[in-house]
Amino acid sequence: MLRQGVAVVVLAAVMAGAPRQPQLGARKAPLLKVNGLSFKDLNRNGKLDRYEDWRLPVEQRVEDLIGQMTVEEKAGLMIHSSLMGFTGPGGVVLDAPPPPRGGAAAGFVPPRREGVIPLDRPNPTELILKRNVRWILLRPNPAEPPEASATFANGLQEIAEGSRLGIPLALSSDPRHAPSRRGAPFPAAAPAGAAPNISQWPEQIGFAAAGDPALVREFGRIAARELRALGIHVTLSPMADLATEPRWNRIAGTFGEDAKLSAALVKAYVETFQGPRLGPESVLCVTKHFPGDGPVKEGLDPHNDYGRWQVYPGNNFDHHLIPFRAAFDAKTGGIMPGYAIPVGYDTVGMGFSKVIVGDLLRKKLAFNGVVISDWLRNMPWGVEDLSEKQRQQRMVEAGVDQIGGDNDPKFIIELVRDGAVAESRLDESARRVLKPMFEMGLFENPYVDPEASKKIVASKAFLDAGAAAQRRSVVLLKNADGLLPLGAGKKIYVENIAAEVAARYGTAAGDAGQADAVIIAVDAPFEVHKGGASFFRGAHEGSLAYTGAENAGELEKIRRLAASGKPLIVAMYMDRPAVLSEFIGQAGAVLAHFNVSDAALLDVIFGRAPAVGKLPFDLPRDMESVRKQKEDVPHDLENPLFRTGFGLTTKK
Repeated sequence: MLRQGVAVVVLAAVMAGAPRQPQLGARKAPLLKVNGLSFKDLNRNGKLDRYEDWRLPVEQRVEDLIGQMTVEEKAGLMIHSSLMGFTGPGGVVLDAPPPPRGGAAAGFVPPRREGVIPLDRPNPTELILKRNVRWILLRPNPAEPPEASATFANGLQEIAEGSRLGIPLALSSDPRHAPSRRGAPFPAAAPAGAAPNISQWPEQIGFAAAGDPALVREFGRIAARELRALGIHVTLSPMADLATEPRWNRIAGTFGEDAKLSAALVKAYVETFQGPRLGPESVLCVTKHFPGDGPVKEGLDPHNDYGRWQVYPGNNFDHHLIPFRAAFDAKTGGIMPGYAIPVGYDTVGMGFSKVIVGDLLRKKLAFNGVVISDWLRNMPWGVEDLSEKQRQQRMVEAGVDQIGGDNDPKFIIELVRDGAVAESRLDESARRVLKPMFEMGLFENPYVDPEASKKIVASKAFLDAGAAAQRRSVVLLKNADGLLPLGAGKKIYVENIAAEVAARYGTAAGDAGQADAVIIAVDAPFEVHKGGASFFRGAHEGSLAYTGAENAGELEKIRRLAASGKPLIVAMYMDRPAVLSEFIGQAGAVLAHFNVSDAALLDVIFGRAPAVGKLPFDLPRDMESVRKQKEDVPHDLENPLFRTGFGLTTKK
């Protein structure tokens, strides 16, 4: 049952052919009885309006609601806000952020950075009731228990239900099912030793390494159930971008380099998150970053001014549409355009582009779902000389329905008042935005049960499924003389692996020279760009070799351990491909993983699980071949060390 204060009505249909009474959740709206059935009087006018009548087709309900909305309310639907820092003890909604208590605290506020336009941060009441915003991104907090997250979502919905028309919220999230890593701003690191507050799976690239659409479907079913239990209805995923440029820093969020595999996994992802059709158990997918964000110039991050270009030296633009076509086949509810300038196709970032959004996406590909811009406030590529108001006009004219990352619809309202944008254009976006909200049952019951969320989210069965997927994603690249799996009872020396976890697999050695085997976990090589205005500071860019890299010390550690003369096992987290030639000859075994737990990694090393993963991208032999390859063409490295699909196997 829902928490006290929520009216829940479940009536059995006793007459053949009678409409099936849905569950209603109401905290502010009174209930109406009509012919023995119950409805929410969302606008509290004492009569049943068509948009309140769950028996009617969605299209009729949408048109009735739009007919009652003001320009201000319609404009609010065109903002996709971010909300952070208003969660109090137990998930209560606060009017002001509490004092910060560290990176994982509810009151965490990202520091201001050079080149970033500050964003006002209205409290939830201001955002929902006065600015009429209805789609809100909630950032994950690994320290927050599921019931607190559910309680917070309910509190936001209660505010919305008290509005003039009682329009509920669609709450969204970035992907939150991969384990948090050190140094990552979102999600913040969980407290040491804390149990996961959601099931833990590989990053998206890890599913490509596992290479099984059925595994993606299992993940989709579980993840969607967890998200809905937390009160979340929209996921800003999957990434359908192809990893054709090996230096790009967002490869970990893709399904890899192969278009055919990516398309199959994108289709499986969308179909299981959303279901056969959108309904009360669905999570709407916003597939991104159309028309493919992979071919960025020299791999530089287009979040930042120095990397704003997307290039097609191989004339391979259409190849990058293949996974997006799979998303359309699966009826993805939303699309997020990219943010770089597509050189040769337009002179502005894709979210501002009529060529990309209006002509290609809307007209040629006939997409009529919700188009949400990326968080372009600090990525005005090609429109730097325009005001914020003019930039939003460009997005609306291009065919964008929601401005991502903004908190105020004032510019859209002004554009209508000025006559620059017709109110009928707002109606077009309102239809697309409201339709999935009705389909997902939010107008009937947007509330969730915090007690049930405790049992559903991060349940043992879901955690076990995620751990099994992590093990399946590990790729064995070298296994000299059958070194792996290691036998039981070994003395082991480990670096960058939790000692308490390693103790479950072998006896700790005081140093490498005393061990039967040495295991080191490292990160793939990367550089950090030092110049230009950086919206995403610290992006892993540049060289894929350790020599000259930001983390060149990893190579020194590997060589130091190799000098011990003991069998050396190197496990590398590959958020990007890496040049292994600098050390692979000195290691007895080398594994690649895609953000898995220490336990999952050691399970493969010690044979508790077999090595079955396959590389989701090519690994270069040297950086010269990387510089020669074309950003938009897959599998064009000259003489790669390992090809996509390579992976040794071991037996359990």
